[in-house]
Amino acid sequence: MKLSEFKNTKLKVVEVFNSISGEGISTGEIVTFVRVEGCNLRCSYCDTRYSYQGDNYELLTLAEILEKLESFGTDKVICTGGEPLVEETAKRYLPLFLAAKGYEVRVESNGSWPVYNKEEIEAYSEGQKLELYYTLDVKCPSSGMAQSNYFSNFAKLKSGDELKFVVSNDRDLDYALRVIDKHKKSLAREGIVINFSPAFSRIEPEEIVEFLQEHQSYFKENNLEVRLSMQLHKLIWDPDEKGV
Repeated sequence: MKLSEFKNTKLKVVEVFNSISGEGISTGEIVTFVRVEGCNLRCSYCDTRYSYQGDNYELLTLAEILEKLESFGTDKVICTGGEPLVEETAKRYLPLFLAAKGYEVRVESNGSWPVYNKEEIEAYSEGQKLELYYTLDVKCPSSGMAQSNYFSNFAKLKSGDELKFVVSNDRDLDYALRVIDKHKKSLAREGIVINFSPAFSRIEPEEIVEFLQEHQSYFKENNLEVRLSMQLHKLIWDPDEKGV
């Protein structure tokens, strides 16, 4: 989609809210979330089904989205969903547009779509240096969506980007380790973080800690930055509460 065409579009937005980032590299930072509607996956543990079920969205112009962002007074934005990177949709280009407006943007993706290519970035950057980062899920077997992982993205990751393995059991942990081992050269670049996140109420975080301890020598030998990532917002507020 050309930039001129995109600027005249309206996007299906489920919610725009200001809170703390609950997980990953940015945990604890005050950020503004923009949650777009629609997702191509149906993960077994999904906690944002309202982003693709029913008509839980409003059609917003880019000016209206910017107005909402400006009202919160923060310069850090997390674009999430649903799934923001679906190809051949207008919502794919919202993170690029916001980054070109001067926001530091993190794209939370389910990992089934390619990240931006050079041509897309050049077309939307309008000559600006973009602060744009990715948090990419890697779907494990318990999600029911492991066949959807787009592993080619790993080679395009840079410092400040991260992967997230949401794990429910030992099988998921073993799967994650195999994926990491297969792609360890791409993932060993400085500044790339690999997160292990427990699927809420499905596995005890202590089990993940023990797993990371067991394999800490392997991670160190291969220059891999691996950590446990909890969903902090679910510890502060009701786990089912929206807009936090």
